[in-house]
Amino acid sequence: MDDAELGVSGVRARGNDATEAFDAIAEEIKQDCSVLRSGNAPWLLWRVVDVIVDDMQPILAAFRARLQWFTAHIARRRAKSDNDVEKKLLWTRVELEWVQRKVRPISRVVRQMIHDKTIVGDVTQYLEDVEDHLETYIEELSRSIGVCDSLRDQVRSFRDREQQGVVYVLALVTTMTTPLQLLASMYGMNFIDDSGKPVVPGLGRLDMQRGYCLFWGLGVAIVSAIYISFRYVLKWM
Repeated sequence: MDDAELGVSGVRARGNDATEAFDAIAEEIKQDCSVLRSGNAPWLLWRVVDVIVDDMQPILAAFRARLQWFTAHIARRRAKSDNDVEKKLLWTRVELEWVQRKVRPISRVVRQMIHDKTIVGDVTQYLEDVEDHLETYIEELSRSIGVCDSLRDQVRSFRDREQQGVVYVLALVTTMTTPLQLLASMYGMNFIDDSGKPVVPGLGRLDMQRGYCLFWGLGVAIVSAIYISFRYVLKWM
């Protein structure tokens, strides 16, 4: 996760240097044979918008790296993923939606520039390319938001399966030990015969040697019968 976070932080740090992109435009204007120097204001306007769109690409690349880390982490850890993974995915989704809200107005501005009659056709073609890049960028953001939702559902699914497995094991153990509990309850009722000796109804006389062997023999036999029924007859195991 550190690398992905550093990637996004690096993009933000780069964004703090607001003049870097425009310095490159100024250098193009200084060149004798550049389009910006020989063209008029619409060409400069196109170049500014084009640089802004190009400068947004590292942001999307950083989000891709973060989502790839999440995907690998969840595939490797499954239900044992970090407890805050869902929170980080939700926060990533919020950030993606924020970027998407900031990009949509740029797309509308470019569309208005394309339909502006005062802009020559050559510049309009370049602006249409910029609009295509913006639409692709917005689609990529939407897909990344969908990936966030999918990964969150995947984490929940893995954890639900783990919980179901725990419940299944507990239910199985409870079922297996129920016959022993029933026998222990019968043995603990302290029935006696006419001579005053302890007995178990249906099982006969209860003493140290016979009662102990009878208890464990019946218990193991019943548990084994339940196990065989579940495993080979009902195929629940």
